[in-house]
Amino acid sequence: MRSASTSATVVLALALLQPATASPALPARNDLAWVLEAYRSAQGVWAPGRPQTRSFQWTIVQGGLRGTETHIVSGSDERIDTTLGPSTQAEGTLGGVSWSMNANAEVVVDSGIHRSLAIDDAALRAATGARGPTRGVRLAGHVLRPVDEYDVQVDPPGGVLEDLYINARTWTLDRRVVRYPGHTVMYAYDDYRTTLGIRFAWHVHESIDGGRQEIDLRLQDVALGSPVDPSRLAMPQSRSIVSFAKPRSSLPGEIVGDRIIIPVQIGSRTVNLQLDSGASGIAIDRGIVRALGYAEYGRVTEETAGPYVESSAVIPSIVIGPLTMHDVHVESIPFGSLAGNYPIAGLLGFDFIDCVVLHIDYADGTVEAIDPNAFTQPAGTVSLPIALDDGVPAIAARIGSASGLRFLVDTGADRSMLFSSFAKNHANVMLDRGLGTEMEAASPFVGHLEGVGGRIQYRPVQLGPLTVASWTFSRWLFYMTLDPSSFEIQDYDGILGQDLLRYYDLYLDYPHRRILFAPNARYAERFAP
Repeated sequence: MRSASTSATVVLALALLQPATASPALPARNDLAWVLEAYRSAQGVWAPGRPQTRSFQWTIVQGGLRGTETHIVSGSDERIDTTLGPSTQAEGTLGGVSWSMNANAEVVVDSGIHRSLAIDDAALRAATGARGPTRGVRLAGHVLRPVDEYDVQVDPPGGVLEDLYINARTWTLDRRVVRYPGHTVMYAYDDYRTTLGIRFAWHVHESIDGGRQEIDLRLQDVALGSPVDPSRLAMPQSRSIVSFAKPRSSLPGEIVGDRIIIPVQIGSRTVNLQLDSGASGIAIDRGIVRALGYAEYGRVTEETAGPYVESSAVIPSIVIGPLTMHDVHVESIPFGSLAGNYPIAGLLGFDFIDCVVLHIDYADGTVEAIDPNAFTQPAGTVSLPIALDDGVPAIAARIGSASGLRFLVDTGADRSMLFSSFAKNHANVMLDRGLGTEMEAASPFVGHLEGVGGRIQYRPVQLGPLTVASWTFSRWLFYMTLDPSSFEIQDYDGILGQDLLRYYDLYLDYPHRRILFAPNARYAERFAP
């Protein structure tokens, strides 16, 4: 539920090396420049004056489902539409603005948090044609067996480690291996064919973490240089799946131990869901989905705190007090939890929160849903902009001298956390202020948290000062994860959980891309001078 999705087509935009407008002369040395020029030359020559447009029609097989993928490119603009089972998703870039649309037709404009692949591509383009040293790109080796290949390694500052295996006989790309913190994605390319002088792989296979997920794409048709209707590149309008009975309503349920428990009506059953801003969608326990007779589509292995099998389902109606959600695409997963005496059967995340303004009053234990069109910022609240690139809200924070940090605001997390990458990048602020050391000494068996799919290993550390907006806390206890598992999202520093959020009145205002904070009575009791 927290891991960023990996698009099988991210490498199909030809961003690595655009086809040359003229055949380059190959250097006469067996070095990086020689290999890259040969690779670029093998891609073909784009005819002068031909419009920079490309259209690809693919079949895609993923998780036992077979579907289609359409990829349209016009200059620097592009759009990819993918249909699998009952789900259609899309992503694109228009006028330099990138966006994505989920299965519930909710659109998010990217803030640019994830730039590692773009940095890699820029470094590779800079290295092509260079005759001197190149930063972040090197020829790592030449192997003869099982395939005669050159290994071009890309690892620029701010990027991610990649290996590109270029065939020494055909000079086409055989494989691309991308090593993100915590997981690895391998793309394999074959069945190269030439269209109007440009060579493409007609078969691409993506393997995540050695086969945890497999995605297979086969090209059915390609068109080069043909006019592209601008509507095919347009960013779609976002859809709301929520209907309001009135502009402002109290939601049923209560806040138990700072966990927000909301009963919902699904078919003939009432089940409890946890309101979780750290969830990138809506997840329902598989047993509930099957008991109500809803069809499940696909079967993939996801990983958050550990691996678990996920399918998709479409639920015609989910009623939350006075609100109704219609035709809701949900994730069907094994899920079971308790909050006090309340059994929890799933998570109510981004796809719901993005359609409303949620007022969470931790002190009074109440939750309100407000129609975004009828909402104005209440007096006394402080507005923090959020990024929603991964379906979870990220805000800026500071710890000691480490500024510009990105933290996820997670109503489903019991404790604020630091990711392992934070300790690596900010060792100068990692001096424990005492409580973390005391906890480890007093309770040596503390070391894991329960999450979706398994356990997360951690150690407690007290750091400070922590600054969020205009509030500064001299020291704060974090749980720091001990390995870059899939629980951690790349390019973020950690999580701000219920232990901090409970001191505020919160307005989760995803529609206006902000969270509003106002200190409550709890804050005054503990922190006010």
